Amino acid sequence: MAEKKKILFVNYSLHSGGIEKSLVTLLSLFDYDTYDVDLQLFINEGMFLSRVPQKVNLLKPLFPSAYKDNIRKAFFALLFGGHPLLAFCRLFVSFAGLKGTVGGRLKKMWLIERRFIKPAEKEYDAVIAFMEGQPIYYAVTKVKSKNKIGFIHGDYAAMGLCRDFDFDYLSSLNALCTVSESCLAALKKAFPEFENKLHLIYNIISADFIYSLAAKGTGFNDGRTGIKVLSIARLSHQKGLDIAMPAIAGLKEKGFKFCWYIIGIGPEEQNLKEMVRSLGIEDCVCFLGEQANPYPFLKECDIYFQPSRFEGKPIAVDEAMVMHCPILLSDFSTAADQIDSGKNGLIVPMTSDGLEEGLENLMLNGERRAAFSDALAKSSLTNENEINKLYALIV
Repeated sequence: MAEKKKILFVNYSLHSGGIEKSLVTLLSLFDYDTYDVDLQLFINEGMFLSRVPQKVNLLKPLFPSAYKDNIRKAFFALLFGGHPLLAFCRLFVSFAGLKGTVGGRLKKMWLIERRFIKPAEKEYDAVIAFMEGQPIYYAVTKVKSKNKIGFIHGDYAAMGLCRDFDFDYLSSLNALCTVSESCLAALKKAFPEFENKLHLIYNIISADFIYSLAAKGTGFNDGRTGIKVLSIARLSHQKGLDIAMPAIAGLKEKGFKFCWYIIGIGPEEQNLKEMVRSLGIEDCVCFLGEQANPYPFLKECDIYFQPSRFEGKPIAVDEAMVMHCPILLSDFSTAADQIDSGKNGLIVPMTSDGLEEGLENLMLNGERRAAFSDALAKSSLTNENEINKLYALIV
């Protein structure tokens, strides 16, 4: 029997995001007869941590849990918890992350963190950095491997990443993967020099797995009546939830009976809740926090709503399509990679007025919602064979 190849996956954490969900789905389907798999996280936390298969060797995290906390709490927890150097690392990183573009902040933060992170203890046949930024930087500089593979899950330009800084890191990769046609086009435009190493691997969706979970647990049980609008999103600037709040206020003023349910947590939670209060729409917006099993909610919702500013190929939308939910998307750059507007969903302008008009259109038109659902039901959205594309890169 041939010796198993040693593979290392790298990600920041396993909190409730699309990248994290995509990673645990991939790991659940991986061929453990052929590969020995280690998983290196920067912080061993997150709702999906319990879904990591037992055959995966979860390594000691690069940072202790306290590192992720706000600086006032993290500094003293690290300082008096036996990690004085990391306390000062966290302090410097907090200042580095205050200003600039996403890419500029990631650059400044990594230039500090790299001095405090130890190299990987083992050598691997392949290392797979499953997201942009620190996981790729770590895989390139801290891991000995014959084969280095990176993933960028979004539109490179729209994310505001730093080409000049990323160039040397990406040039050290054997392969750079992304998850949609538009994301691939963005990478080709940003890095024409790397065209031969760019690969398209869609987020893996297992319809049978989603259906099985949708049949378990409960969905909406708050007794509210009216149309149920659902979003599954990290509560961050990227997801555009703030753009949608005035749209919700406008629909309430017009007398629509509905509730917008939001599954997720994130840094903008308090700001969004304050916006809900200031607009007087507490009776129309319900924050559900993290949900280990969001699929019963998808099964029961009337409209799935994604008002994002930018995306790669959001897995929450893919899963809503599997559940045949009528879809409403803002016109972020990769929206047309997922739905055919007017046939199996609707794409509207990324403005409060555009989102309000789109929601009003679907709320008033039950026949249109049913037509979108029927179109999705006729499509095959399972793509578990995408994993073979990754195996082909692990040579």
